[in-house]
Amino acid sequence: MNSVNNTDAAKPAAGLSINKRSRSWWSAPLREVLDLAFPPRCLLCEVIDYSSNSHSGSYCSECAEQLCPLPINRCLCCGAEIGLYSMSENGCTHCRHRNLRFESVTCLGMYEGPIRKAILAAKWSFSAVPIRSLGRLLATERREELQLLKVDRVIPIPQHWRQRVFRHFNPAWIIAEEIASALQVPCDAHLLYRQRQTRAQKRVPVSQRFGNQAEAFSLQDMHVVDGERILLVDDVLTTGATCSEATKLLRQNGARECHVAVLGRVLDSSA
Repeated sequence: MNSVNNTDAAKPAAGLSINKRSRSWWSAPLREVLDLAFPPRCLLCEVIDYSSNSHSGSYCSECAEQLCPLPINRCLCCGAEIGLYSMSENGCTHCRHRNLRFESVTCLGMYEGPIRKAILAAKWSFSAVPIRSLGRLLATERREELQLLKVDRVIPIPQHWRQRVFRHFNPAWIIAEEIASALQVPCDAHLLYRQRQTRAQKRVPVSQRFGNQAEAFSLQDMHVVDGERILLVDDVLTTGATCSEATKLLRQNGARECHVAVLGRVLDSSA
């Protein structure tokens, strides 16, 4: 009886492997035909690029290099570029006098030039493809830096429900999904939520931005993060007020550490 059952159980698996082989047989030629009919264009320079790979995603190799420059010397606390020989164990000139509660910031680069152009285009696109491509770049090009954090959970900075009515997607959520997939840890997009709508940070004076975010967040389940290392994800970081307020709540509910990952680090507070 057992031998009969084992043979029967093996049949679907064999059929599945045959289906996989058949799909691989026609999927490669199909991709070539689609690339010929709809040539891949770089989302940044719009030049047709046939050499795109999994790392650059929707960007040509030259633009991908511009979007993830090699970090020369960045502040250990806020991620800002600082002088080549500057020390930042206690923060830098950009964050030393701010009450930042998170431990570190990982980013593609400073919010300027190609990075600024790509982020703005992705955030206001009707499609989520550009922001997902940037999230994949962040996840792949900064993988080693992110792996060293040994985080247990990835949480995107949430939008208020009124924002979701007018926005096609939450950029932070999409970026967080790409990072969580690369790190093979859970992405919890519903744990943290905004309990009140705040004014857009760029419309608030720098001196009032921490107050603007005060008590803005709440948790669905207060016991989930107990003892965990959390990675908060957003699209950009300027003063750090939003992520710092979220960190405050997570630490109050038992989180061991909170780190931040963003696409761009904004040094000009008027941006």
